[in-house]
Amino acid sequence: MHDATFKIVLLGDSGVGKSSLTKRFITNTFVEYPKSSIGTEFETKEIEVSEKKANLQIWDFGGEERFRFV
Repeated sequence: MHDATFKIVLLGDSGVGKSSLTKRFITNTFVEYPKSSIGTEFETKEIEVSEKKANLQIWDFGGEERFRFV
């Protein structure tokens, strides 16, 4: 049971490190040469802050022109 759910949306130009930041946060590893995101990637992580559980939904949108509407 979660006390809260948060949606985090990462937007920005291609190649600025959105996917690298997400992977580092989710897995605590660093990928030196990551693949470019095509479309959208979705990750979740449960965290605990001050004895409260929160579920984070992390949306990583590719830096392509077709996602500018977001």
